[in-house]
Amino acid sequence: MIYGADGLVSYTLSLSGLGIVSILFLAYVSSLVGYTAWGDLLSRHPAGKITPFALCVPVIALLVGYIFLGERLGAWHWAGIVVVMAGLLVHVFGGKWTGRLKNKG
Repeated sequence: MIYGADGLVSYTLSLSGLGIVSILFLAYVSSLVGYTAWGDLLSRHPAGKITPFALCVPVIALLVGYIFLGERLGAWHWAGIVVVMAGLLVHVFGGKWTGRLKNKG
């Protein structure tokens, strides 16, 4: 644990009303909206086309923290973002690129 048992209890007992509402919102409302949207996408599109976009979740979280919370991102964070996005580009457009290469060759 980061805070230890005493620190965790102290931190939990000192939560404000806004903190409690924020936790409830994250736990229920955003999860409900996210899973509903995800289920809707999976009902309309093949899982193989949709599932790789789950890799965008940590990328978006990093960028939101950077833009709105002023968090610092190290070189490894940026490298990870580039690798994930490059992988998604290959997944989405890879078949089109290989088809064009075969037609030219």
